[in-house]
Amino acid sequence: MLTAVSLFSGCGGFDFGASKAGIKVIWANDVDKTAALAYKSLLPDVDFVQGDIRKVLDFPKADVLIGCYPCTGFSLAARRKWHEREDRNLQHIEGNFLYREFIRAIDYVRPKYLFIENVGGMTSADGGWFFKQQLEGLRDKGFVVKHHMLHSEKFGLAQTRKRVFLVGVHKDIAESGFTYNFPTATHGEKLLPLQTMYDVLNGVETNIETDVCNNPFHGHYLTRNRKRSWNDPSFTIVATDSHVPLHPAGEPMVKVGKDNWALQGQINRRLSWKECAIIQGFPVDKLKFDAPLTQKYKVIGNAVPPNFGYAIVKPVVEYEESTCLPNTFAEALEQMNSSGY
Repeated sequence: MLTAVSLFSGCGGFDFGASKAGIKVIWANDVDKTAALAYKSLLPDVDFVQGDIRKVLDFPKADVLIGCYPCTGFSLAARRKWHEREDRNLQHIEGNFLYREFIRAIDYVRPKYLFIENVGGMTSADGGWFFKQQLEGLRDKGFVVKHHMLHSEKFGLAQTRKRVFLVGVHKDIAESGFTYNFPTATHGEKLLPLQTMYDVLNGVETNIETDVCNNPFHGHYLTRNRKRSWNDPSFTIVATDSHVPLHPAGEPMVKVGKDNWALQGQINRRLSWKECAIIQGFPVDKLKFDAPLTQKYKVIGNAVPPNFGYAIVKPVVEYEESTCLPNTFAEALEQMNSSGY
């Protein structure tokens, strides 16, 4: 069985998906206390170290190194928001250099494979400077690196979410004949049907008082459509509670002007944090952690959906174990449940 060390692990979305493909995560780290609580509820057997990775002096050896380092300022939305601020220099933001900690860990973990997730804007931030630095750093460590943008709805999630993934294969493995190919879509036209909010949320009970952000709908929130129908996948689940998409119940929003949308009818509320978790692909019955509502939304919105984790590591597991895994994350879960795991 392949082993893995996970950095910037959040609440464990990628790791949970990878574990269902047969990877044993032996050690994980994140600085966020709420993420740590959620992770431990989801993957209790992992040695989780909560704290600043820059203070971690050693890492265990493993076959795989996973990292979803922060994307402060990399997202296109953040760059649009701050483009007129002269002090918003991405190279002046310390968090944008945490990828160096991932590269530092390679010397300790000595992995054969690397898996990295980030927002699509990472490839173009600061004219592509940050992305180039990452690629050079990983290649200097002996890895053949590829990157690709994946869309969550094409991998069984009831959500439109796109993220860029980097996969590194150590040159010794690559030279032996293995070529990593990114997974192809499992859902869409002539494939499995796209998942909708009706598929995943119909019948889900919600405590409006405790599980839903009931802040007023501020001006920025109403600059675009926030509500899709039951028969559509959700908009992207985000980390800020006030910006979370609306639940599909009730009437649709209507455009009344440039960057101006209006609510209609009496039924308009944001998705609950649990509904967000379901849309992200998490088993909410396993996510048991106590934290302020804002923090629950944050760790769920920042998470890598397990569907992505499963799909991304699947080609490596199949190569290493000479096996054929279920085609989708949902099929893998169903197979495990039927086997009593």
